[in-house]
Amino acid sequence: MAEQDQKRSAERNIVHCLQCHKPQENLPVHLSRVCMKKSTPEERLDEVQKAKASSREWLRKNRTWSYKQLCELLPDRRSLIIMVKELLRRGFFIMNQPEESEMVLDPEGDSTTVNDVTFANTFTTPTSPRDPQTSSVRMQMKGAGLHYKFPARAKLLMGFKKYLVETRRLPNWQQEVENVSRFLRYLQPTGSEPSLDFLSKRTETQDFLKALQRTDMSAATILTYIKSMKRFLEYLSLRLDIQKRDPQLLSNCESYTNMLMTLRKTICKTHEDKMCDTRLDGAFCIKDCQKILRVAKPDFLRIHENLLSGKEVSNTEKTLYRYYCEALLVFRHMQRPGAVEGFTDADWVERIAQGDRVVIGIRKDKSASMQIALTQGEEACFQLYYKQIRPKNIGLKKFCQSFFTSTSGEAVHTVTQDMNRLHEMYKLAPFRSYDVRKAVETAAKKLPVHQHEAVNHYLTHCTDTNRNPQPQDIVDAAMLLESLEGTSSHDDTSLAELSTAGTNNEQHTLRKDFSAFLSRFPVSLEGQPPTKKRRVDSGFPEDRVFYDKWRAAQCTQREEYLLSHFTHRKPSASKVSRLIAQEGWKANYPKPEEIERLWKPAPTETIEADDVIIKCVSEQGWTGLAVKDFGAEEGLGVVATRPFSKGDIVCDYHGKVIRAAEGMTKVEGLHDDARYLFFFFKAGQRDLCIDAQTGCDCHPNTDTVGRRIKCCFKKPNLEPLHCVMKVNGEDKDVILFKALQDISIDTQLKFYSGVMRKSFLGLDLNWLDE
Repeated sequence: MAEQDQKRSAERNIVHCLQCHKPQENLPVHLSRVCMKKSTPEERLDEVQKAKASSREWLRKNRTWSYKQLCELLPDRRSLIIMVKELLRRGFFIMNQPEESEMVLDPEGDSTTVNDVTFANTFTTPTSPRDPQTSSVRMQMKGAGLHYKFPARAKLLMGFKKYLVETRRLPNWQQEVENVSRFLRYLQPTGSEPSLDFLSKRTETQDFLKALQRTDMSAATILTYIKSMKRFLEYLSLRLDIQKRDPQLLSNCESYTNMLMTLRKTICKTHEDKMCDTRLDGAFCIKDCQKILRVAKPDFLRIHENLLSGKEVSNTEKTLYRYYCEALLVFRHMQRPGAVEGFTDADWVERIAQGDRVVIGIRKDKSASMQIALTQGEEACFQLYYKQIRPKNIGLKKFCQSFFTSTSGEAVHTVTQDMNRLHEMYKLAPFRSYDVRKAVETAAKKLPVHQHEAVNHYLTHCTDTNRNPQPQDIVDAAMLLESLEGTSSHDDTSLAELSTAGTNNEQHTLRKDFSAFLSRFPVSLEGQPPTKKRRVDSGFPEDRVFYDKWRAAQCTQREEYLLSHFTHRKPSASKVSRLIAQEGWKANYPKPEEIERLWKPAPTETIEADDVIIKCVSEQGWTGLAVKDFGAEEGLGVVATRPFSKGDIVCDYHGKVIRAAEGMTKVEGLHDDARYLFFFFKAGQRDLCIDAQTGCDCHPNTDTVGRRIKCCFKKPNLEPLHCVMKVNGEDKDVILFKALQDISIDTQLKFYSGVMRKSFLGLDLNWLDE
């Protein structure tokens, strides 16, 4: 009886009470006991009918929203995106919503609007979004008319966005586009499309930068505007269609760039002067700037030892290890972040041993080079990163020449941001390359002239081609740098003990490491992290270090688990959200958007064992496809009825698998319009053919959709993939079609098997590679 009541309760429709606006499983009982307990039964019955009618009306009309209507109600872009995502999360439907790439929030700040740009300051500590000073700057910009922009759909801006995303691969492309849009709108107040007339408006350009300065905007932020415009000019220089219409485009862009660089020098001088004023009259010494090296060193040595001993190291620890290596170059060898970003694997391979030091040449540009001298301990940690961490980041299919890479296999773009994160990890006030270099310049003033000059050459790019210092000169300069007053050469930043890090375990025998923590508290998908009491009772430290690592390991497990569920096709964020809800995870799980971004096409071995794909092949239950008649000349073809992402398995080429010789015999007796129903391929040493004309024994009366996909060597959007799958208990050769690119709705599907038309009819058949 209890089971029947539970089932009846689960199937009962939920109706909201119009009195208290709360959902009710049994509205008559609720009204009689709470909201209308003093009313008559007839009045309560009438109220129930009104509530049911209201619920039906809501389901019929009010659950679906129009994106255009939301834009009219919420002109603020950030509020609009947040509202759209919230409505989708709550189960509403939104018609005509834009692509997901256009629904990305600006990563900087929380108060960015359609008319407000996020001002990223890469030189100073980021200002809080609610900082009254930042709000004041924005209000002044609005008052001065500097916040106006061109429509986001303007052709030049759309092309510039594509250039930043696909060619330059910049994560902050939105800020760049908005900066350029404001710049151009000031120079061209009217019109919906920006023109190239701004290249001749030098006076207006200076007026725009002066107007930004009058709004109390920082000099570093104004420099970001100039940097964005410089990238926009690079984009224009690559547009061949514009060059054909305007032969003087390249020279005009070069002239305008030179003018921007001239203006930039003045702003840079203002920025440096202001930075000097905020440094408390040079109160910082070199040792102050190197505090992060001392504080983070114990964790760095522990990770170093775990790497040497082959113990498990999390991605967070690998990232910390990379941060510390970068910090050694920035704060111990006083190198600019740009030089660290330009450090390549070739520079590391070509290092030169000089005494007890290692000299490395770093080349950022053809005309600028720099050399530094590492100690043996520093070389050991860099070599360990080079051999154990960097290869796993890059993987087999990535091509990256940079020495420092992120976990995604891409080159590190902003070392300054990495240093800020490293300081933030240890709750320290951030220091920058400028700080330590300024402190070095102050300390070096007491040196003799020739030694002062050697230090300056060590710190700066060498553009003098006649000056070619010898390795010993670089070593002498490095040792001189360490001897300066205020350095931390005699404290705990030295890495000389790395040579014995793997053998001296006295410290670590006194406390348990993370591997013991995992043995005591194994990581699982559904497990809960151990409480502080359980950690302490088991003999582990009271701090949250192991606790945070445990959570990071579980989050990584859950990330892999979610990705394993989407072998067939790239998931949407909503699908990932539903899977997370089904698992019942309330915290410590990756964001659905992150899973969507991390998804990659599965390897052939995974595809061959995927139950969903095997079921689709067996039952021919492919979705998102429809056969369409393209007229008498082209005949039947297949179009997509849903979007496909690059790497998705679309369908299979279904038919009876026969020997290639038998297929050739059948082809020779057919007309041209029927020959495309034979697919020839090579499986190991076997030459096979799929006969889609005769059909297969498992689906004798089914017009399978794969056989209707056209073979075309011009701009195909599908590629065939040979797999051996266990279908209905038997190993069968299957040809799957995988998307070569993102495919939109109503796009005709075409594949190219690698077989040319002339050889398709002859004996010299080009076989499709596996």
